[in-house]
Amino acid sequence: MHVPVLSTGELVLRPIEDKDTAALFRHFSNDAVTKYMDIDSFSNISEATHIISFFRESLETQEGMRWAITLTERDELIGTCGFHRWSKTHFKAEIGYDLEPAYWGKGIMSAALTAMLAYGYEELQFNRIEAFVDPENTASSKLLVQLGFSYEGFLRDAFFEKGKFVDAQLYSRLRHEHNRETIY
Repeated sequence: MHVPVLSTGELVLRPIEDKDTAALFRHFSNDAVTKYMDIDSFSNISEATHIISFFRESLETQEGMRWAITLTERDELIGTCGFHRWSKTHFKAEIGYDLEPAYWGKGIMSAALTAMLAYGYEELQFNRIEAFVDPENTASSKLLVQLGFSYEGFLRDAFFEKGKFVDAQLYSRLRHEHNRETIY
């Protein structure tokens, strides 16, 4: 299996490569980027090298797939998005995504996820795609609703992250909802 290149016109979603090490380090060193994630902000470039290896291993074991989000006119990573926690048995996966703060509120993540979701339903044959969101991350919740995800509930102390238990909101979108959407 490989990570395909997906293009939206203004964006290119491409495989994360070794050449992205410095950009990934810069990206995940930003506390604003990692605030609601289950990782601490990076403090050493070796962490960027490690996460690239992790993404490759997830792909090899068919447990996940991650893209670098780049602008068409510039091949520099400005964020990432992908699938993880694949369950082939249940035809589902979870999504994750992050973006440089300079690009927030410009429709970039909406465009990236639209392409990624289409690939997930049409090529990977997912029936269900899930997202877990920190209840304080209202921008992420709004994005998911805009993309046709349904709010399924509030999970108390759902994850142990950064030394504490954290709540999560669960959103999902089903294949038949993708097929009837007009946002594509």
